[in-house]
Amino acid sequence: MTESSSTGRGRGRTRRAAGRPSGEPAPTTAVQFTEPIPAADTPAAESAPTRSGRDKAQQDKSQQDKGQRGGQLGRSDQGNGGQNKGGQNKGEQDKGGQRKADQGRAQQDSSRGGSRGRGRGSASGGQEGSGQKSGGQKPAGQNGGNQDSGGQNGGRGRGGRSRGRGRGETSTAEFGGVKTMQGGDMTVRLPSPPKPRKGALRIVALGGISEIGRNMTVFEYDSKLLIVDCGVLFPSSTEPGVDLILPDFGHIEDRLDQVEALVLTHAHEDHIGAIPFLLKLRPDIPVVGSKFTLALVAAKCQEHRIKPVFRTVDESSVSDLGKFQVRYFDVNHSIPECLGVVIKAGDNTVMMSGDIKLDQLPTDKRPTDLPKMSRFGDEGVDLLLLDSTNATTPGISPSECGVRPALQRLIADARQLVVVACFASNVYRVQSVVDAAAATGRKVALTGRSMLRNMEIALEMGLLTDPDRVLVDMDTAAKLPSEKVLVMTTGTQGEAMAGLSRMARREHRQINLSEGDTVLFSSSIVPGNEESVFGVQNGLSQMGVNVVTSREADIHVSGHGYSGELLFIYNAVRPKNAMPVHGEWRHLRANKALAIATGVAEENVVLAQNGVVVDLVDGKASVVGQVPVGNLYVDGLSTGDIGDTVLADRTALSEDGFIVATVVVDPRTGRPVSKPQIIGKGFTDEPGALAPVVELVENALWDLAGEGETDPYRIAQAVRRAVGRWVSEKWRRKPMIVPTVITSAVAEV
Repeated sequence: MTESSSTGRGRGRTRRAAGRPSGEPAPTTAVQFTEPIPAADTPAAESAPTRSGRDKAQQDKSQQDKGQRGGQLGRSDQGNGGQNKGGQNKGEQDKGGQRKADQGRAQQDSSRGGSRGRGRGSASGGQEGSGQKSGGQKPAGQNGGNQDSGGQNGGRGRGGRSRGRGRGETSTAEFGGVKTMQGGDMTVRLPSPPKPRKGALRIVALGGISEIGRNMTVFEYDSKLLIVDCGVLFPSSTEPGVDLILPDFGHIEDRLDQVEALVLTHAHEDHIGAIPFLLKLRPDIPVVGSKFTLALVAAKCQEHRIKPVFRTVDESSVSDLGKFQVRYFDVNHSIPECLGVVIKAGDNTVMMSGDIKLDQLPTDKRPTDLPKMSRFGDEGVDLLLLDSTNATTPGISPSECGVRPALQRLIADARQLVVVACFASNVYRVQSVVDAAAATGRKVALTGRSMLRNMEIALEMGLLTDPDRVLVDMDTAAKLPSEKVLVMTTGTQGEAMAGLSRMARREHRQINLSEGDTVLFSSSIVPGNEESVFGVQNGLSQMGVNVVTSREADIHVSGHGYSGELLFIYNAVRPKNAMPVHGEWRHLRANKALAIATGVAEENVVLAQNGVVVDLVDGKASVVGQVPVGNLYVDGLSTGDIGDTVLADRTALSEDGFIVATVVVDPRTGRPVSKPQIIGKGFTDEPGALAPVVELVENALWDLAGEGETDPYRIAQAVRRAVGRWVSEKWRRKPMIVPTVITSAVAEV
C-alpha cells in the first residue's frame, strides 16, 4: 500500500492515479488535523452512534460511489482557520453550513529584506478568537495581562499584537476621545495618532510601561528617531517554552534608517538584553553608553557575532546625535556607571532618570547627582520620565553599605560551606561579599556563566577589587576545606538552569551541598517568580541546608528609590510635565500622586502604557493616540514565530495532555478499513483507559458511511466529537484531540 500525505494541515489536494494496473492498491491520503476542530454543538443527552449505519452500508452497495470525488481525497484549504490568502483568514464553506474561521491564525508579515512570521496575535484592541476585544482584552482562559488600579498590562498579553496596522483599532468617538488616556481610564483602545505637529517631540514606549522589563522608549523629532534602552522581559508561567520577550520593533521596523542612535542608561538585562535582536535589523545603529555598560553589551553581542558601533560617554559628556542633543548625569543603582539622560530636541527638554535611587553612602562613592539634576531644572525641564518601581513604598531606601555587616556576621557564624546568590550584574554586592570573606578567612569562587563574565569585566575595569586575593577558581576551591570556601552563584529567581537551582537538584558538576551548609539569598524576588524561588528554597531546606533570605536578615537592598526619594527628585527638577515609567499600574499611579503632591498640575501628569503616543509641544505633554504594540517572543533560535495560538496549545497540552485518534477509511465509501487507533499522551497512565472510545469512534464512522459521507474533514470532525464527548462525560477534562484520517482502499480485481 502506498501513501501520500497532504501538505499542511489537511490542505493538500491529491490527484487520482491514472491508468492504475488491476489489483494495485489504491493511493492513500493522510489528513491530520493538529488542532482541536470546532464541532457543532452536541446535546449532552445525545446517544452514542449505533450499528445501524453499518447495516445500511452493507445492504446498499450502490452507496460505494456516492461520495466519490473524482480522485480528490483531501479538500483544498481544509485546515484549521479556513483559507489563508494574502495574510487574511477567511471562513470555509462546509457541506453542513459555514464553519467560522479561526481568527488570529498565522498572519504573514513582511519585514525588511524579506518575509518573516510574527505570530503575535493581538495584545491591545485586536481581534482574538472570533470576537473583537478592546484594550488588549482576551477571551476567557487567556492571559490578557496584569490589571491594577483600573489599568491593564497589555504588554503581557499572550501572543501580543497582530501585524496589521489598523487591526482592532477603535474610533475616538467610541470611547470619548484621546482625553480619556490623560491620566484616566487605561482600559480603552485609542485611535492611530496624527502626524506630529511642527516642533513636537513625540514619545512612544515600546516596552517598560505597565510592566517591569523590556524597557525601550522611542523619541521622534522632525522625522528622526532616538531610542533609549532596549531590554528584555523574562516569561511568566503562562508563556511555556518562551526564552525571552522582546520589545515590539514593529513600530520602527520600516524606519530604522531614521534612527540617530541608541542611548543606554545602564547594563541590566531589562535595558540591554534585546540589543542584539535590534542590531540584526540594522547593525550600524550607534550605541551610546558608559564604558562598563558598553563592555557588557559587547560581550552579549559577541555571542550573536555582532560588532556594534559604540560611542562611550560619561556624566560630563554632551552628545550631538542628529536632531537630538543628549546630556548626562550620574545615577546610583545596583550596577556601576548608570547614567540619567537629558534630551533636547528643538524647544523641548526631556529628562529620563533610568533606574534610580538616592543612596547617600554608595559603596563606589558615586551618588546620584541631585545637584546637577536641579541645575537642569533651573534651565527648564518640560517632561520628566521617572522610575516608578518603588513608588508605593514609603520612606527612603536603605543604603548598600548596610549589607556588608549583615553578610559578614552570617558568614562568620557559618561552620561549613557558604553559598551566596545574587544578581549576576550586581558588582557592589559581589564586592561586599569579597570584603566579608576576606574578613572571615574564606576564599571566594564564582560560578555561573553570566556571573563569571560580568565580574571579569568589572575586575579589568577596576570596578571590582580584590586586594586580599580571595578570589579563586572552582577547581582550587574544591581542594579547600568547606569551612574555608564561599561560593557566589546566580539563580536568585529560581531559573531552572542557573547554578543554585542545579545545586538544589544535586545536579551541579562541582558543588554538592550537604546538611549544615548555608545559602544566603542576597536578592529580592521579581514578581511572578515566587513559585520557582520558593521551590528552590524548599529543595535546599529539605537537604538540611540553612537558608537565609532578606526577610530574615538585612542582606539585600533595592536599587530603586522609595517614594521619599522620588519626592526629592520632583522637587529638585521641578518639571512642567511628568510621565511615570518603569512600573506596573499601581506603581505608575502612586508615582502620579507624588508628582501632583510636589506641584505638578494633575492635567500635566501623563499616564500611558506601551504603545500610547505622547506629544510634547509648546511645553505641554498630551496623549494623541496609540500604535499597535505587543510581544515578540524568542523561542530557541526563532524570534517572532510563535504567538497566541501556540502558547494556548502549549498550555492546553501541559494541563490535560492530548489524544490522537487515527482512522483509516475507504475514500469511495467512507467505511472504516481497520479499527481506529487511540493514543493518549499526558492524559492518563491507566492501561486500557482509552479502549472504550475505540468502539464509539468506529460507530461514528459507520454512521457517516451510511450517510454517504467521504469528506476527510467531516470524518475528522465526527471523530473529534465522539472522543471529546466521551472524555468530557467520563473524565471531565479537555485534552487536545488530534484526529487523523487516512484514506486507503484496495482496488477491485
